Amino acid sequence: MIRPLEENDIEMVCSIVNDNWKHVYAGYVNPLLLDENGCAERARHLKSDFTTHRLSEYVWEEDHQVAAMLSIGDTADTDIPGAFEIWRIYVAAPFQKKGIGRSLLDFAEQQAKEQGRKKIVIWAFKGNYRAVSFYQKYGYCINKEEYLGVPYFAMGIRFVKEIREVAFGVE
Repeated sequence: MIRPLEENDIEMVCSIVNDNWKHVYAGYVNPLLLDENGCAERARHLKSDFTTHRLSEYVWEEDHQVAAMLSIGDTADTDIPGAFEIWRIYVAAPFQKKGIGRSLLDFAEQQAKEQGRKKIVIWAFKGNYRAVSFYQKYGYCINKEEYLGVPYFAMGIRFVKEIREVAFGVE
């Protein structure tokens, strides 16, 4: 079930995000982002985002346990003004490959449609082949590749998907 993030979810969400960073991004992002200090800094940044409500934050709850998280909102990419952005999708390792990521993606796309957005943006590290394949499978097209210098020191890929209007329940 998808529901808004609550204050008592924050520690678990930070843990899910940091676990993903350490296990998925190892080998192609700055290793300092994956160590104890990097994870602590990321948790501080996440907590700040959550408490300031910069983005809309959601969790996937299964059997009274937070299994995944989603952050959505306006894009910061000035060359696609007014686009909707999926800032974060992270699924805890035991819950991966169960359709949760797809459900969160569908939810984000529905939110974009309800807001009248025309495009959705999502970034991934080029070395994250599973994410790249996942987004392409669901209709996201590579829009640009860019070296993401400090602090990442990795290549990023921006995906964009056009939002189609739904008329009479048919796309």
